[in-house]
Amino acid sequence: MTDAETTPRFSIVTPSLNQSAWLPQHLDSVRIASSESGRTVEHLIIDGGSTDGTLEILAGQEFSEWTSEPDRGQSDAINKGLARARGEIVSYLCADDLLEPTALRLVDRAFVDHPEADVVYGDGFFLEGESGWKRLKCAGAYYVDRLRRGNFLIQPAVFWRRGVTEKFGGFDIRWQYCMDHAAWLRWAGSTRWIYVPEPLAVCRLHGAAKTSRALADAWREAAVMQAEFGIRGKPQRDALWMALIGQHYYRWKRRIFEEIGRRRKRE
Repeated sequence: MTDAETTPRFSIVTPSLNQSAWLPQHLDSVRIASSESGRTVEHLIIDGGSTDGTLEILAGQEFSEWTSEPDRGQSDAINKGLARARGEIVSYLCADDLLEPTALRLVDRAFVDHPEADVVYGDGFFLEGESGWKRLKCAGAYYVDRLRRGNFLIQPAVFWRRGVTEKFGGFDIRWQYCMDHAAWLRWAGSTRWIYVPEPLAVCRLHGAAKTSRALADAWREAAVMQAEFGIRGKPQRDALWMALIGQHYYRWKRRIFEEIGRRRKRE
């Protein structure tokens, strides 16, 4: 076989640490999306040294490649995966998130139809806790000024040509919550983005998630990061609001939405 025939079309990088509760469903979602795409897909799981049964789950499956060793956080794990990725199109998908079955097929078609595209992104669902309710969020049109006003992109629904991270470098390991927004801002103005108005991924919202546990810290970090891009004022105000009131509001909102989801499931 030639190199072209053995090179994966997609590389999906999964950073993971003690995510055994979500990992089987995550693995299934990538496997199904890969099969639906009709393309060669490599799934690289970069585990940070889990002690919760994750390694036993990984040892029992054949589809994905994986390593487990200490790292310097999620951004470092993603970068390790990107350094190993061989696919033409890459993305990262956290171990508690999911791909929609048609995601890779739709993304592949978008890149074929738009050879000038550097990045393809789409809509996504928020999965409300254990309720099973998938609430659709539409990303909408991309333009740089909008990205500078806030991160409207749904991270697991963003895919890019490997050359983008080869050109701009990996994710900044200083950021543990807003590394995705920082990368999008770094790429802004020098890359061509194509929007697919279809749900491509599922973000699982649950109390054990890193951002859910530290909402105020996450928004504070985002304000510091955005200031480095000359974005001041609103991010600092938002961080203050989150520290004082917002974190309680969002936790209340999550509980309400999860209860709505449970009621819908019973109906």
